Amino acid sequence: MPGRGLLSRRVTDLVVIGILYAIVLVGSYAYVHTAMDDGAGFPDIQSGLTATLLAITPTVLAIVLCVSAVRFIREYRKKAWGYRLRGRVMASFIAVSIMAALPSMVFLGIIAVQAVDAPQSGIVRTALADGLDFAVDYYAEKESSLKYTAENDVAAIVSARGPDADRVLARLSARDPSVCAVELFLGGRSISFAGDAAVQSGTRTSGLDKNGFLPRLSSSGRSYARYFARDAGSTEHGERVSVIVTLRFYEKAENAAAGISVAVANLERSGRIAGSFPLYLAFFYAGLVAPLLALAALFALSVSDRLLRPLMALSDALTRVGSGARRAPFLAKPDDEAGDLIEALNTVLEKLERSRGDELRNEKIGAWRDIARKLAHELRNPLTPIKLSAERVLKRWKANPESAQDILEKSMVAIIQETANMESLLTEFRDFARLPEPQKDWMELKPTIDEAVHLYSASWPSLTIDCDAIDPGIVLKADRGYLKQALGNLISNAADATSGAGTVWIRADLVKTAESRYCRIQIRDDGCGIPDEAKDKIFSPYFTTKTGGTGLGLAIVEHIVAAHGGKIRVDSEAGVGTVFSIDLPAESA
Repeated sequence: MPGRGLLSRRVTDLVVIGILYAIVLVGSYAYVHTAMDDGAGFPDIQSGLTATLLAITPTVLAIVLCVSAVRFIREYRKKAWGYRLRGRVMASFIAVSIMAALPSMVFLGIIAVQAVDAPQSGIVRTALADGLDFAVDYYAEKESSLKYTAENDVAAIVSARGPDADRVLARLSARDPSVCAVELFLGGRSISFAGDAAVQSGTRTSGLDKNGFLPRLSSSGRSYARYFARDAGSTEHGERVSVIVTLRFYEKAENAAAGISVAVANLERSGRIAGSFPLYLAFFYAGLVAPLLALAALFALSVSDRLLRPLMALSDALTRVGSGARRAPFLAKPDDEAGDLIEALNTVLEKLERSRGDELRNEKIGAWRDIARKLAHELRNPLTPIKLSAERVLKRWKANPESAQDILEKSMVAIIQETANMESLLTEFRDFARLPEPQKDWMELKPTIDEAVHLYSASWPSLTIDCDAIDPGIVLKADRGYLKQALGNLISNAADATSGAGTVWIRADLVKTAESRYCRIQIRDDGCGIPDEAKDKIFSPYFTTKTGGTGLGLAIVEHIVAAHGGKIRVDSEAGVGTVFSIDLPAESA
């Protein structure tokens, strides 16, 4: 029965594994969430945090599971009480856990892998690449148009209309509405500006000595491209004019380009995640399933222990009752079904005890009545010839004292014989009533059988007794006197069954079974056999089918065999013969 220490240890194991399971669950979620939010994908599997989270924790849980399995296997091999139930409960819990976790693990894993791999499909990549190319072409076209306008169109307008930014912007925007500002410079100083004030560069163009694009500007969610042309025409005095032309990109095009850029970034991020995702998914599942199985195994052991405690207590109570206890002691908690069962058992035992007491009293009264009746009958038989002999002597002596001598000797001999018969009868009753426990010691079986045969063979010279086939090496631990008495009674019965002129065979063999080792002694005769109606009564005291028998011979044999821890049985067929088989334990020397 599992002790309180074992139960406490298993509860501690359950608490530890539950805490570790919660740590793995929360830590895994936090780690994955942080890793994906960073956009860098999962770090390398060899990294310290990942190795600690995904390898050490499941390993510790696997060790706990293995230790619990070793404990269970050790109990199973020892065939400890209740090991079958404990094994079935554990197998059921683990099977249910696997059945509950495996389908969701497989299907959700497949869905997760497909979800991660979906953005990496060829169609998505081609579409994003085409969109990105289109955006690049759009910007390149706009920038090329801006360059041409600044280098060629502005000079013609300035030469024709003068360095007036408003006129230049009006002519340029009429051709391309995306041109939103024009700023003219003379000698490095701004002399005229028209258009969106957010892109005005300032009063000077110091450092700008050749044509080219200026850094882009962004303002109020809008994006601008600017181009500087050093020679953009001349004034009426022949002075060279420079220009900065600004172009505003269309808002829809800007939004589309931004979306494509985000999509490309996400695609690259998804690619970094997808490479190691299946491996991490497997590790995370291992980290979550291993403690689940460990919890299932330990919970199964804990549940089986709780189930076995009342059953073990009930078994112990029944063992105590079988050993002679009148009640089944059991400390039960309130509302404990096992305690209720024990109380019901005690109630039944009390009723059986009262009923058994009444039955024993009735049996004792009936036994004494049978003994008294048997004694009265057996004593009356010899008393009758004693009385008749005494009355004959007395009558002859009164009639003729001199002639009484003629019958005196015969009458006295008859009285002495009947008195001896009475003494023998009383001795048998006394021996049966107070048979002591056998004093067992190591003895050779063959010499004991030979002595019993020798004692009875002289009384029946025409009876053939065959005991030569007995192995002289058979040794038993038994009471030599009792065993010889039992064999003598059986040989005497065989002689009576064959009328002293048949054959009796005595055999002995050692028999081994998976549970025990015993010696089987058989006494077989070819006599008249035992009637079917008498077979169930032959071992009952005072039952006999012989004239003048006491009915105690076979009852004494059965008592001697039972006192040695053995069994006796009879097989008989009328007109064929009878076989008595005695099985005695063959204890190891």
